[in-house]
Amino acid sequence: MKLNPKLYPVADDVTPIDVQEFDNHKVEVYLMDSFSGVKEEFVLGKGQFAVWSSIDGENYRLFLENGYYEKVGGLYTLPINKIWIEFWDTTDEISRKFSKKFIYPMLIVAVLSCVLSFFFSSLMGEAGSYVLMAILALMFIAILAVNSKTKKSIMQENMNSRNKIIELLGEKEFYALIDAQKEYMDVYFDNLYPADDEALDDENLDAEVVDSEEEELENEKKQLEESKEDNE
Repeated sequence: MKLNPKLYPVADDVTPIDVQEFDNHKVEVYLMDSFSGVKEEFVLGKGQFAVWSSIDGENYRLFLENGYYEKVGGLYTLPINKIWIEFWDTTDEISRKFSKKFIYPMLIVAVLSCVLSFFFSSLMGEAGSYVLMAILALMFIAILAVNSKTKKSIMQENMNSRNKIIELLGEKEFYALIDAQKEYMDVYFDNLYPADDEALDDENLDAEVVDSEEEELENEKKQLEESKEDNE
């Protein structure tokens, strides 16, 4: 899940259907139908039936598609939302830690390398350029490695949060809600685009008509040939 900060001010003058408060955090829950264009952008455009938003990491707004909320609102109760907010707090801490220890020092080294490139060129000639390229290449590889490690740490935290939710709800209830979630989404889009099925049926009907006409022409051709043979 990702936070969408730009959506937060959309609900400034709208009363939420639910307010959840815990540990200096607040979650306001809204239905998408209360806002013009939100469902079109996120449900129809991106297939997102639930969108989280925050601009300060303390106050959150959760936008849910109406029918989706009625079907699987159990996935968005205060205890579960608390788990996800703790997940975001943890991932923010992970990102800050890696940036402080690795990314920022590497950027400083990159700037110094560019400044010293003139020195390398004048002192070592063409070899200086190769030294600079080698330094930048090593930095690029190091940044990729750090990013990969950061993503793995965040993925692990995501799995930990999911396991906490399973423990909270129980496996039976959790997977029942997940199945209901998938079923609702599938039915929603099937009902949304029924014309696609009708077009497919029309296409199959047209194909059957063409096959029937070709078969009739073939039979007429055979009859003409047989009549010709009888006359001979």
